[in-house]
Amino acid sequence: MTSLWRYCKDRYDNVIGIAGTAAAERLMWLFAVLESIIIPIPVDPLLVATVLARPAAWIRLTAGCTIASIIGGGLGWALGAGLGVGIEQILAMLPHVIAAPEKFAAVQDGFVTFGIILVFIGAFTPLPYKVIAVSAGIAGFALVPFLATSLVGRGLRFAIVAGIARHHGDARIVMALLSTLVFLIGGALWLVH
Repeated sequence: MTSLWRYCKDRYDNVIGIAGTAAAERLMWLFAVLESIIIPIPVDPLLVATVLARPAAWIRLTAGCTIASIIGGGLGWALGAGLGVGIEQILAMLPHVIAAPEKFAAVQDGFVTFGIILVFIGAFTPLPYKVIAVSAGIAGFALVPFLATSLVGRGLRFAIVAGIARHHGDARIVMALLSTLVFLIGGALWLVH
């Protein structure tokens, strides 16, 4: 049992060591951009690893991740606006897990009902933000309100996640941040239904 613990601790130390490098931070930024366009895996674990490696820089890491994600969202929006309904043919060629056409159709219908609230929900919750970004472009949602709402949603989400990682030793702060996260995600999902 002790050797298993030692093995896990060594792997953890290796990951944190790598996450503390400048290359890891740049990789997180690139991943945040691509996650907002096409990658189905959230950037949050990379943000947590980099914050655990450099807790004093958690605000800078959060801001960088947020800005990179917003840039990706803007590119996704431009992709949707530029390709319009022709993007459905491109989506049909991608794996279903990355870009399911029915998800884009449901989001486009959601813009009619929820508008800017849907952008916030997509930016804040685990719902795929890339689907919201591309669909906003297809639906002709205005770019500036889209980016502003995305900035609030993504920034709030990443700040809570990074704050939990930063204060992982203080149970009161972690519980307050987790409660806020659960409350906001629950509220966002309640608005959708």
